[in-house]
Amino acid sequence: MSTTRLTELVPGVWVATAREYDTISTVLLDGVGGAVVIDPAWHPDELAAIPADLAELAVICVAGVATHEHYDHVLWHAALGQVPRWTSRTTAGTVAAHRAEVIAPAAQFLTPDLLDLAGRLDPLADALLPWRGTPVSVVTHDAHAPGHLALLHEEAGVLIAGDMLSDVELPMPADDDVTLEVYLAGLAALRESVGRARWLIPGHGTPTAEPMRRYDADMRYLTALLAHERVDDPRLANPGMADLHAANVRRASAEQ
Repeated sequence: MSTTRLTELVPGVWVATAREYDTISTVLLDGVGGAVVIDPAWHPDELAAIPADLAELAVICVAGVATHEHYDHVLWHAALGQVPRWTSRTTAGTVAAHRAEVIAPAAQFLTPDLLDLAGRLDPLADALLPWRGTPVSVVTHDAHAPGHLALLHEEAGVLIAGDMLSDVELPMPADDDVTLEVYLAGLAALRESVGRARWLIPGHGTPTAEPMRRYDADMRYLTALLAHERVDDPRLANPGMADLHAANVRRASAEQ
């Protein structure tokens, strides 16, 4: 089943893929007429399509979630309403302190009204999503960005991973991770949730019904780097990945 853009992955979990970088927006339905919108993206028409699709589903947005601080994950649309837009405490603090810098790249594609809405986030108080639906666990780590979060929808068996475990992007460590150790720690923090999930939704790429294969692919890549072995990963052929791989090779060398 699908609306104009949203496609139902499993009951109560809907996704839409933007034109840029295969960026995925996720919508969780609480079962009582509400919807939580996670990482809405990207262009003005695509952002506007999300509230239109929610109206078609006869639900209203009750909250948003930004998985991390990067500009393409802190966007919003006025028609989604003035509702809480949750993120980790770390991310909320970073964006509040450096909002102009964080959202600056979005000025290239957002209209002024949408740019004004970007990056206005609220810190989550605990490790459970405070909504009216069934339990959704919040897992935080620092792999791709400080305070990056993932959401595990327990009943649906869906892990919304943010910019982790992608089929189109190699592991992309935070800028201050110069040895890959922080990234490996982030993967370790996600390991249990990946094992419990039946579906995984990355921030960029395609959802998968084989979450552990994505996890294993990232571990193979990083293990080969750290062992200074040849890397054979199909993601290397994707745009921008050669430069990222070169940076990761330097990080792996620094670890030694």
